[in-house]
Amino acid sequence: MNGVNEDVQAHRWVTPEGTLNEQYITSRERLYKGMNGKYVERFTVHTGESYIFKPLTNPAQYGREQWMSRHVLSVLPPIYPELIAASDCEIDAKQSWIIYEDLGELVHDSREETMLAAAVHMAEWHSLSVADWAELPRVGQKPPIRDMLDDLLWQKESTADLLSKLEVSLSPSDWHNIAALIHTAEEELPRVLCHGDLHPGNMADVNGRLVIIDWEHAHLNTALWDVYHLVDLSHPLFPRNVTPELRERIMDVYLDGLERHSVQVDRVSFKRWYSAYAIVFSLWMLRLIDGDLRSADCVWPEEQLRNQWHETAMTLEQCMKQCSRE
Repeated sequence: MNGVNEDVQAHRWVTPEGTLNEQYITSRERLYKGMNGKYVERFTVHTGESYIFKPLTNPAQYGREQWMSRHVLSVLPPIYPELIAASDCEIDAKQSWIIYEDLGELVHDSREETMLAAAVHMAEWHSLSVADWAELPRVGQKPPIRDMLDDLLWQKESTADLLSKLEVSLSPSDWHNIAALIHTAEEELPRVLCHGDLHPGNMADVNGRLVIIDWEHAHLNTALWDVYHLVDLSHPLFPRNVTPELRERIMDVYLDGLERHSVQVDRVSFKRWYSAYAIVFSLWMLRLIDGDLRSADCVWPEEQLRNQWHETAMTLEQCMKQCSRE
């Protein structure tokens, strides 16, 4: 079953209300819960084939995955699951859905080989022309890096308290240099296609094949956004340990990849920009994690949040040391 027939059949598997139709499926397995309470599920039909059902889990991303699959991912190597069918674009967002091919058990990890492989592919999609993708937003799910910087500088007391808790300090001169590097990077680096949320949970090994999923946060940004998410963005569910040596290897593999695609970037400048970028992003993340730890309604267990805090603090410390040497 494929092509038009597969699409027609797939629409029978979903009710007009946007839920799986029990009449046509033989089993279902919940994979994870979205922020709006809806579940992404694996389901099996009478022919024995299994698929992944993904209702809209974030209303702000309505239609984004369908657009990405049809207009952007088709030009990339097969590092993503194939879109089998999707709800009509005229349907209400609350009832919208997507069905993907089932790649089998996804093993999420942050092993060095996985991160290096992702860096190679990332260099490829960062080298693509974005001229035909004007529909892509310019902002991802988190604020732009300049807004993060402005927020940290505006709330000087809380930022100083956070740094004190970490037993580190940034002088006015340090902040001036960091701000200058951020602004220069934003001016000098072109806007490229960014996955937008490239943490370990969105990278998986499938029988030795790298798969990158959940492209709904794709947008146009500088390459530093994706690099930070790949290398240093912490996540409560996917702990990892990034050393300065590993960070350097990933960065070099990524920059080598850009050169293979005839994209020239000054390596010294790029790494200096990245250190400043990571300092600002990590401080902003630490404040976010702090808020989650204080919130009674937080969805993450406290122990996982504290692990995320320590990982992010380690990134901050390492990048501050690197920035002071440059």
